[in-house]
Amino acid sequence: MSQPSKSELAILKILWAEAPLSAREIQEKVGPKMDWSFSTTRTTLSRMCDKALLKQSSKHGVRVFSPCESKARTLSGVMREFFATVLEIDGPLPTAAFHDSKVLTEEEWLELDDLLNGSDNDD
Repeated sequence: MSQPSKSELAILKILWAEAPLSAREIQEKVGPKMDWSFSTTRTTLSRMCDKALLKQSSKHGVRVFSPCESKARTLSGVMREFFATVLEIDGPLPTAAFHDSKVLTEEEWLELDDLLNGSDNDD
């Protein structure tokens, strides 16, 4: 799976909390924060589907979007890349620093820690 950009992470953050959402609903939530037009949001959603970050389905005849991966799985990839390329850390990762995050529930933090430091890492 491709790593999400900063703007793609903004969309994922909304969808992890409220998926599935239509492009219009996503635009209402992210457009003002990112100063995006509706066409920019649609283009970003299309790119995210191409990158397998989002999946599309239909709800009451409206196209809606949901994340392909859990928050913890996506963040583990982002963190792994950051720690490896920027900090050059190769080994156990300091996930305890994120334990009190307002973005992660206790269950998500445990999943993230397991994905990054568990014994059966496939990544």
